[in-house]
Amino acid sequence: MMTWQKNLAATVLGIIAHLGIFIRGEWHLRAPGVVVCHVSAIATGISLHIHNLPEAASSIAVWWLQLFTLYLFGMFTTITIYRLFFHRIRHFPGPRVAAVSKLWSVYQCRDSRNHLLLDGLHKKYGNFVRTGPAEITIFHPKAWEVMDGAGNANIRSDWYDIVHPRISPIFSRKEEDHTERRKVWNRALSTKSIRDYLPRILQQIGTLESIIASASADGQPVVPNDIMQWFAFDSMGEFAFNENFGMMKTKTWHRAIMQQRSALAILGSLNHTVWAIRLAFSFLARFWRVKDWMDMISFCDQCMERRLRTEATQSDIASYFIKEFYKGKNEKNWVSKKQLLSGNTVSVIVGGSDMTGPSLILLWYFMALYPEQAERVYQEIKDVESSDINTLANLPCLNGFINESMRLIPAALTMGIRLTPPEGMTIDGTYIPGGIKVAAPRYTIFRSTFLGWKTGFRSHKSNPFTTILVESAFEDPLSFVPERWYSRPEMIREKSAFVPFGVGRRACVGKNLALTQIRLVATILLSRYRVRFAPGETGEAVERDMRDQLTAQPGRYAVVFEPRDQIVST
Repeated sequence: MMTWQKNLAATVLGIIAHLGIFIRGEWHLRAPGVVVCHVSAIATGISLHIHNLPEAASSIAVWWLQLFTLYLFGMFTTITIYRLFFHRIRHFPGPRVAAVSKLWSVYQCRDSRNHLLLDGLHKKYGNFVRTGPAEITIFHPKAWEVMDGAGNANIRSDWYDIVHPRISPIFSRKEEDHTERRKVWNRALSTKSIRDYLPRILQQIGTLESIIASASADGQPVVPNDIMQWFAFDSMGEFAFNENFGMMKTKTWHRAIMQQRSALAILGSLNHTVWAIRLAFSFLARFWRVKDWMDMISFCDQCMERRLRTEATQSDIASYFIKEFYKGKNEKNWVSKKQLLSGNTVSVIVGGSDMTGPSLILLWYFMALYPEQAERVYQEIKDVESSDINTLANLPCLNGFINESMRLIPAALTMGIRLTPPEGMTIDGTYIPGGIKVAAPRYTIFRSTFLGWKTGFRSHKSNPFTTILVESAFEDPLSFVPERWYSRPEMIREKSAFVPFGVGRRACVGKNLALTQIRLVATILLSRYRVRFAPGETGEAVERDMRDQLTAQPGRYAVVFEPRDQIVST
């Protein structure tokens, strides 16, 4: 065979590899194997060829690498042409580079500002934007209702395989698995269980208040980014494992939690390229932040191993997981039981703190930014028993303030990716084909002044060209108006748009626990202190430096807590 024929054959083989193999099904979990197979094939070919002609080793290696390059050229050229001109969502607007590869967004989000990237794409392209080869980002106020509400047939996307083979309700992709595995979480986080955890929550808030009292006595400001995260992690350890990480007492970050923060930073840019994350886990486990990720997983497992060796004196979340674990010890699926226990542990440590911490950081930012609104909350809570969680759950000013802070900056800025069912999905007349990833960024939907022009297609064959303006979900969305949640309901145009904890059967199972903690912290501290920005501080860094790394990581700021009794006495 002549050289040009071999070159052509390599190129055609690349084309066949895409059209015959890689275009079908999901490959993210098999990505490491694909890389190993390709490298092994090339290495084997070079080795055998050199064995027959050892005197031409260097030229043989170059020749094989040339063929491999042509193979890749054929494959990726075909991929590009298919995604740009033949893909089922080619009609949707969006950056052309994003349609070719999700690596475009990896580069654009290298500084972990995915929320701002998507906000900008919405303003440029409208309500339905193609943000990946097979991905549509939806900015419609009814997006979450359609994606996760009653009667939907969407499933979770490949992102939920990120800790595979570990499993949990959070990382279950099959609906029947999610429903079954969620039962134990429902028991662990029921109203009754939260009441069992309440004394320890109050104890942790007491420790938090002592930090603030000490700083206040010395006239020193505090950094909510630190103390609120310390509180969230210490509390999670306490009622999840009967283990206190002691960060509030030592006023320092636990090494494992620092590793977790570093590990989750990986998701700031690679969040939607699960195949790249899986490659990193396989080949870079001892390097960079990937090592921190592996150490984070190991730390989670160690927490559960310690808990398995102890007899807890107080009820905790782990006890429910352990009971389920031992219940199936003699079953054939023992391996999956161990994976479920590990997956539940990772979920409770990461999810159990990474929503509460940012929410509290942002709550005190808005308290300092809008002191008149904070004072309204104080007037409402000052005569209320601060540990009465039922009463707190029904206070309009308190909950209005919390809702409004979560609306303007939700803890989950952009997360929540679904895969449309085979028959596709329709939202407000716009049809999205089956097997397409869909996402709905809360950050933009909650605060957009308008949600763009509806641009989509209604069938597989028709062209897009609706030009109907979709109004925002909230009147005056960029203003902080807690009253919209109690005395001015007309300012909420689409109530179903507000889903900081998700909606339906996939809503965050820890929602009630998180809100209980947030209400208690707000009530206890606000009843004793007024909060203001520290001298020279404006809070500008909170949004300016905010990062989107699984959850929101607000920029650092400092506040001063002023004791109310001192204010009155002066």
